[in-house]
Amino acid sequence: MPKGISVFVGMNYSLEENMIFIEKAKEYGFSNIFTSLHIPEANYEKAVEEFKQIAELSKKLGMNIIADISPRAFGYLGADMNDLKVLKELGIYGVRVDFGFTPEQIAEFTKNPYGLKIEINASTVTDMFLKELENFNPNYKAIQACHNYYPRINTGISMETFKKKNDMLKKYDMKISAFIPSLVNKRGPIFDGLPTLEIHRFQEPLISAKHLFALGIDSVFFGDSIPTDDELKTVGDIPEDIIEFRVETFKPCIVEENIVFNACHENRPDSAEDVIRSTNSRVTLKKEDVISPYNNIERKKGFITIDNKHYLRYCGELQICKRYLPADARVNVVGKIIDEELFLIEYIDDETRFRFVRYK
Repeated sequence: MPKGISVFVGMNYSLEENMIFIEKAKEYGFSNIFTSLHIPEANYEKAVEEFKQIAELSKKLGMNIIADISPRAFGYLGADMNDLKVLKELGIYGVRVDFGFTPEQIAEFTKNPYGLKIEINASTVTDMFLKELENFNPNYKAIQACHNYYPRINTGISMETFKKKNDMLKKYDMKISAFIPSLVNKRGPIFDGLPTLEIHRFQEPLISAKHLFALGIDSVFFGDSIPTDDELKTVGDIPEDIIEFRVETFKPCIVEENIVFNACHENRPDSAEDVIRSTNSRVTLKKEDVISPYNNIERKKGFITIDNKHYLRYCGELQICKRYLPADARVNVVGKIIDEELFLIEYIDDETRFRFVRYK
């Protein structure tokens, strides 16, 4: 499962707190752990000792641990950069290499015989770096990429930069990860959240995670440690391969309720200009099902509609409005997507799958 947490050692979180957090995250469906071994504020001796215990626990739980590592940290762990066996024996899934490593060194790391994944910095990657890396014939099957998190307000990357970097990496078929912040438990010493995208800094983690998956990110990590139980649960429940909308309903009939909530929808391959059309909503309609006219009001962006019996063969078709449309006696307005998630409509393309859950 492509969801992860961040665990910071040698800082203000006790080893016991981190261990409990890891076990709880596993229960909520998280399978990856990111940790850093070159945080300037950390106590390195303490960090390395705690890291070893966390690596042991992650191995026991079947969770993949990625360690952000520097040349100096290799020494602290008793690992030789030319022999990554020590890291493998610790139970580490992969290492994130950033500052202090040359493209040639990184290419050599990818050829390690232990199956360790080598993670590069997705936020700072350039075409020049990728071309230079290619000159040293890396094992691309061992390479993945992870964006930075940004502790200081106003320093998170823009959508334009994010998309540009991801497009570079996807040419090499790399898996890409990014971070979302907690709104409650923020990591020190700045305490302003740890997002990749600046627009996510004060956004509900659930929405930020949905956004990243809609953008095609393969793995989403909480940057902050330790998020609340509610934040963990809601993000843990997100389906990664389908856009899920929280909706408010306008008291539709039972048949309409079933159309809205009892199916996974898919936009048609010939996307319409004004609406998103579910390909399978009419298919599920039974002969005895009757949809009478109801709530035939003006339709705003994000309104969910179902065609009633007066639309003849279109009866039962579910749509999401992409813009304002006038009232139509043949179209029932059965609900609406919550305002905070309206922007996700823009990510529904040809044959994109989507579904609805009730907004509590």
